[in-house]
Amino acid sequence: MKNYIYIAAIGLSVMASCKKTAFDTRERTSGNANFKHYISVGNSLTQGYQDGGLYQEGQSMSYPSMIAKQMAMVQPDMDPFLQPIVTGNGSGYMHLEVINGAIKPVKPTDPNGYVEDASWGNWGNAEKSKKYNNLGVAGIKLIQCVNLTTTDNTVNPVILGGIHSILLNQDGNPYARFMNFGESALLPGGDAPVAYLEHVKGSEATFFTNWLGNNDVLGYAANGGVENKPFTAFGIGLDLNALSDINEFTDKYDSITRAFHDLGAKGVCATLPNLISIPYVTTFTVDKLKTDYNYTDIWITETDGSTVRKATSEDYVLLGASGSIATGVGRSQSNPFANGEVLDVDEVTAAKNHTLALNNVIRTIAAKYNYPVVDMFTYMDKLSAGFTFDGIDMNAQYIAGGTFSLDGIHPNPRGYAVVANEFIRVINEFYESNIPKISIGNYRGVKFP
Repeated sequence: MKNYIYIAAIGLSVMASCKKTAFDTRERTSGNANFKHYISVGNSLTQGYQDGGLYQEGQSMSYPSMIAKQMAMVQPDMDPFLQPIVTGNGSGYMHLEVINGAIKPVKPTDPNGYVEDASWGNWGNAEKSKKYNNLGVAGIKLIQCVNLTTTDNTVNPVILGGIHSILLNQDGNPYARFMNFGESALLPGGDAPVAYLEHVKGSEATFFTNWLGNNDVLGYAANGGVENKPFTAFGIGLDLNALSDINEFTDKYDSITRAFHDLGAKGVCATLPNLISIPYVTTFTVDKLKTDYNYTDIWITETDGSTVRKATSEDYVLLGASGSIATGVGRSQSNPFANGEVLDVDEVTAAKNHTLALNNVIRTIAAKYNYPVVDMFTYMDKLSAGFTFDGIDMNAQYIAGGTFSLDGIHPNPRGYAVVANEFIRVINEFYESNIPKISIGNYRGVKFP
């Protein structure tokens, strides 16, 4: 599964209230919660992915690690919060450079790009026996986390484990290599399939944060509504960009949440952010292309892959189309933006409606087990409008907004600090704890040359 866009909701993404961080002198307490063994589950946002990659500096500032540091202030006997940290550049990542007098993003594959670390190809393979507190996996879908069917037991170990790539000529998820997913049910010998759920059940969590589900929409949205990303194992074909089935999502989200409940763990769940508010989607609006890039009309290809029309204000050219913009794509009907470079009005509606439906599932199941919910969908919309936090102005503008990293999907360290503060706010409110908020000024925004 090459060229994962780890998003994930997108994500994504999200950020904060306009209130200044509050510090007080009350006696610190964990309230009704027990933070002794804190476990975080989620995707790229949880793993600390940013700038289009997983690298040591960025990963060390994941929002769960920030939360854990603050929790330790109210519960000093907390177990260490262990993360599977990559070495150096990790998978490779984007950075800014001055090129011909202008500051521009540089991808790992560009000249002078920050390429993957020499250890990346084998990263995680020696870590499978360790029990980590941060179980975030970039690119993982919620529906891949639980094996309920024969197809799940056959395909999920291949998608997540990547241990059968030679046999099946498929690349698994490299960001999941630190976890053991066993063998596909159709391979002779070896271990039985091990679901992500089994790692949750064996986590011994006393407290958790759950931000799974972003990639169940993000793959679709970030690829311009193109659902055709085929993955085949043992004759079973899957579309990895497809919007996840709601009934399947419901059953599997319940399984993850029930597993924490059965452990007796307290915790919080988080909704999926509004992907239509992130810079990856909103940077190249029709007005922006006309004003800043001298487009007269913007020609796009619709969902069917063949219909070409002029874009309206309800269509979005994605950040991934920046290279096409530089070469003049989209200026004529004969040279339109490809379907995968555009999130058109119908695709916007589909992504947003699906996000709302999955968020209803998350709220319903969280309430079933008496867990509070961090409303990241609403929070994301607040970010788009702009806010001031600890005297720092932040918004969702690409690069200049100060919150998102260079991939336009994931926060930078300062953005992750704002995310962590919203989790902390909900935890404190529901469990009557008083975990100190994070001073976001201690964390950097976009790193300029």
